[in-house]
Amino acid sequence: MSFRILWNYPALIRFYDLHPSEAAAVDRAVIRFAETGEGHLTWVAPYHRLRAGTHDAVLVIDGEARTVTVLRIYRSR
Repeated sequence: MSFRILWNYPALIRFYDLHPSEAAAVDRAVIRFAETGEGHLTWVAPYHRLRAGTHDAVLVIDGEARTVTVLRIYRSR
C-alpha cells in the first residue's frame, strides 16, 4: 500500500519553518503512513489528522489516485 505524497504550498512553507528535528518527525510520520499505512491517524471531518511528534499534519487521502496530500501542519501540544 504505497501512496504518492503531495505537499500543499502552505504546508510546505510551514514545514521549512520548523526546527530540523520537528521537520524530521513530521517527514518520517508522513512517509511512514504513505508507505505502510501506519501512524496515529484520526478523522476530523472533512480531513484526516496524522500525529507527528509535537505537530499534526492535516491530510487528504485519495485511495483511487493513491495520493496523500499534506494540507497544513500545526503544533498540537
